[in-house]
Amino acid sequence: MPVLRSARLILDAPRESDVDAVLLACNDPGIATWIPLPSPYTRANAEYFVRSYAPHGRASGTFWVWALRLHDDAPLIGVIEVRKDEATGSASVGCWLAPDARGSGYMHEALVCVANHAFDPLGMGFERLRWESLAGNGPSRRLAEAAGFVFDESDVRDTEFRGERRDVVAGVLRSAGGAHRV
Repeated sequence: MPVLRSARLILDAPRESDVDAVLLACNDPGIATWIPLPSPYTRANAEYFVRSYAPHGRASGTFWVWALRLHDDAPLIGVIEVRKDEATGSASVGCWLAPDARGSGYMHEALVCVANHAFDPLGMGFERLRWESLAGNGPSRRLAEAAGFVFDESDVRDTEFRGERRDVVAGVLRSAGGAHRV
């Protein structure tokens, strides 16, 4: 799992000391409203995320989860994940940020850093990144658009989310010759 660095952040693997921060963040209504997490989100869920889910992704080579930190010893303030799609050269990106870190530009910085790594032939070597969010999640869409994702208004599908049918909108970011710089 490569450690990525941006101007203000360190992105590395979730660790055991992050369980409490994951538990707290994933119980925030601002996250639970938009992300299909177990509800209620329990300590066992947070432990599973840190101890099993994230390491399994790395080991299987199918998805990678980075914890966002302000310095090496800091607890995570958010998470960003890149997951291989079925289409060759394509991956999907998802993320969440703890409430006290919102409005700081941290997630934009992390998304650009991860996109650059995802498109780098010496990194992940993807040609395309896909962003999906529930319709109505304005902050998610603004974040993706600020990083260069382009939304196609005809690319809408529905999904079941907490017992309701909801629309999902999608944006795409393409590599420009193996790298993306915002």
